[in-house]
Amino acid sequence: MENDKEQIRKFLDSIPEKFQIHEEGVKIEIQKEYLDYSESFGHGVLSDAEADKLSLIVLNPEVPDEVKKKGLTILAHAGSISAYNQISKFYESADGELKQWASLAMQECKMFLESELSDESMGFISTGLGGSKDKLRIYFLVLPQENKTFNPQQHKIIENELTQTAKELNCDIENFDFQEDYTGLTVLIPMTVAYGTFIETGIKNCNEYGNFALESFYAGNLGIPDEKEIKEIIEIVRNG
Repeated sequence: MENDKEQIRKFLDSIPEKFQIHEEGVKIEIQKEYLDYSESFGHGVLSDAEADKLSLIVLNPEVPDEVKKKGLTILAHAGSISAYNQISKFYESADGELKQWASLAMQECKMFLESELSDESMGFISTGLGGSKDKLRIYFLVLPQENKTFNPQQHKIIENELTQTAKELNCDIENFDFQEDYTGLTVLIPMTVAYGTFIETGIKNCNEYGNFALESFYAGNLGIPDEKEIKEIIEIVRNG
């Protein structure tokens, strides 16, 4: 049975946080596989009874993972309250890659539900670092000038100036990682703000106190690099 708009509105309001950027980090290869798979399906219709039957198949531990993935995607494209609840039930008990797959299916199903209330086509963004509400999580590396290192006073300037820049642009800095040869930071940036605007403005403001930060920087949303990767990134940023 088709959900009427008032039912959908009440249901969406009952979900704790409405977001378009996926809250959880999902492996890039899983995102690609899911999106490729999803594109092969249309926006279908399942009755509540059909959604329940499909859920029994998906929840069966004897069923192969590939069949579960297909079932979850079909439920997502049903775009109904019942389908969302069935995916959510699977998500709660799943782990590993299937849990990530279910989280994408749950968000896509929610997207279809929200589309019922709007004339506009809606979408979501899922990245390795995830996001929060309407903000995308970005990891930055700020570097000292050539053959220089950051000192504690400069670290404090970076913290103060980037925090002020974040406040002005409605960004949220989650953490800093202060090292002599770099400063790493993770920031939640609104979709309406270019990440370059945030970091370039911040670096410019820092350099008013002595031109100690390199104008070139690193920004990424696939994951937080480890020490080996950071060294490679620094080499690329400095030398191209």
